[in-house]
Amino acid sequence: MRFATLKNGAVAAVTEDEKAVLLDGVCDSMIGLAASYEANREAIGRAISEGTPASLDAAQLAAPVPAPSKIWGAAGNYQRGSKNLASAGGRGEARETPPDELLEHIFLKPPSAVIGPGEDIVIPPNAETVFPELELCVVIGRESRGLSVEEAMDAVFGYSVILDVTARGYGSGRNLMGTRCVRKGFDTFAPVGPWIVTRDEIPDPQALDMRLWVNDDLRQSASTGGMINEVARLVSYLSEVGTLMPGDLIASGNPDAPAFQKQLAAGDELVAEIDGVGRLRVGVTRAA
Repeated sequence: MRFATLKNGAVAAVTEDEKAVLLDGVCDSMIGLAASYEANREAIGRAISEGTPASLDAAQLAAPVPAPSKIWGAAGNYQRGSKNLASAGGRGEARETPPDELLEHIFLKPPSAVIGPGEDIVIPPNAETVFPELELCVVIGRESRGLSVEEAMDAVFGYSVILDVTARGYGSGRNLMGTRCVRKGFDTFAPVGPWIVTRDEIPDPQALDMRLWVNDDLRQSASTGGMINEVARLVSYLSEVGTLMPGDLIASGNPDAPAFQKQLAAGDELVAEIDGVGRLRVGVTRAA
């Protein structure tokens, strides 16, 4: 199933023909829906079957989870090893960092960075080199702590599309790893959407093709099969660090090294697509 948050705060199921059925009386937020989904599937199904589908315009959509308690981001989580845009594992030098050590490079983005479909990434002052990074977004569905890899997927509610936007040229540049949370933490630097597709609709999250266009120019193309630490390993590891809460987001990694990316400019239009999940459209502007 697909679930969206509307700009008026309502939660809706999205039908196959992309119409919206409001879930009034079943849940009052996407976080509430994620937390209760397994227990309330019968009531949700009944609300959908008895509801009246209405036209759904992209302008009605907000970020699926407007205020997650946290957003984790996996750094360098693709195999790379190619200069080919069609490489499933992404472009750049092949990774030599052991997978367990790579997990320690995970960082946090603030909830205030979240924007939804149709909104603008804002280039901040003194940050000329801003890059978008296309990633599969994992949405947590239940409060979880200390999960094994085998248990991890039971905590996943579903998936969305996220852009891990980064101001690479911001600051002194002397401590890029240490300033990662700052360079990735500006307002508008976490576009998410257009909706959430539930876990049962995605049989294998490691077999999804994803693409990013900027002004109709294909800039990124890869497969989630190129991840080094797969979704279950990321969820398990992060549940050992701290309690995962319903609605928490995990950006699972960007396939391309910076050398293969191109900085954004005001007026750019981005389309980020992951097969089976959806298409997220956002714009770019510059801070006044």
